[in-house]
Amino acid sequence: MSYKERSIWVSLAITLYIWFNYFSELYWSSQQQSLSPERMQSALLTVVIWTIALEILHHLVIAMIDHKNANYDQDERDQKIALLGCKNGYYILSATTIIAVLHLLFPIMSQGLVLALNLPTEYIIINIIIVGALIAEITKFSTQVFYYRRGC
Repeated sequence: MSYKERSIWVSLAITLYIWFNYFSELYWSSQQQSLSPERMQSALLTVVIWTIALEILHHLVIAMIDHKNANYDQDERDQKIALLGCKNGYYILSATTIIAVLHLLFPIMSQGLVLALNLPTEYIIINIIIVGALIAEITKFSTQVFYYRRGC
């Protein structure tokens, strides 16, 4: 397994773990009817800090373990795999951006979601964008892992 592929696997695991915790906290807060904008902001800030810290730590550890390949320049295959991952992630991000805009323009379409979460519309839109960015990032990492395993 190459240095780049190992890094992608760890980033995918970090992303899935941290954001699963974020959404499960929002879910349980919603179930207990204690979900508020302040609680959501606190959870989001925690996620951002943990993501940055774990990504820095993971790159340091992988660079110490495989220091020979840490400064490895991407070859044509790595660039192609990265582009395929970004392309697939971009499609997802574009679709969820359209969904967020539709939610903003036609709030009646998601009236049930607003009532269920009991949050202002701005926070619903923020979470739609967060979900879109998260799914796009997972799609990007998954596509890259797939092509590293299968080959281009």
